[in-house]
Amino acid sequence: MLRACLIVLIFYFGFIFQGCAALEYFDGSTKKEIEQFRMTKEEIRNQMEKFKVENVNLQRQVDTLIKEENQRIRDQKENKIAQMRDKDEALNEKTNELEEENKTVRDENQVLTEKLAKLQLQYVALSSKYELEKDIRKLRVKVLSGDGHLNSATEIAKKLENMGYKIRLINYASRSNFSRNTVFFAPKFQDEAHRLVSRLGGNTISKVLSWSSVFDLIIVTGKGSLRIVSRKK
Repeated sequence: MLRACLIVLIFYFGFIFQGCAALEYFDGSTKKEIEQFRMTKEEIRNQMEKFKVENVNLQRQVDTLIKEENQRIRDQKENKIAQMRDKDEALNEKTNELEEENKTVRDENQVLTEKLAKLQLQYVALSSKYELEKDIRKLRVKVLSGDGHLNSATEIAKKLENMGYKIRLINYASRSNFSRNTVFFAPKFQDEAHRLVSRLGGNTISKVLSWSSVFDLIIVTGKGSLRIVSRKK
């Protein structure tokens, strides 16, 4: 009886141990395979950590490259802007130079225009004077002393010759009591007589000829005519 109980216990514990072993390898994996699996997971974890580190480093490199590229683009833009600014400044300087040159040319043109206008006026005046002198030299002019002194007639004659008149005769007047220089003129030479009175100035007057004469103008000196001529010199 005792022997039978021992046999039963031996079988009982044998089944228990075999069952535990059977459960441990129920999925068909061996202990070595399980160890290899554990090592593989560790390697994967390590590899992932390595990838993370590499990813961080790579991201830093990318950020650095992006930053450098952005800086390069900014530098290029700034250089282009600086070049454009330099070109604008050069263009502005050139424009200012051209404006100064234009102003100088305008000023010179203004001066030349004014000089030309003066020359034209001088030309007109000279032409008028030339025509006047040419015309007055055609006049038949006689100078008479009306104050009793032939010198007065001579001095007036010189003055008239300097004006362009051609004196045909110098003599004494029929009387010597003329108080003023008098320009006698033929009726059609009234304008010339008035012009001569203005040029002689002083107390000179004009009168139309009341007698027949071959002369167009007859100038008779009056008292004090020598003093007038002296002041006019």
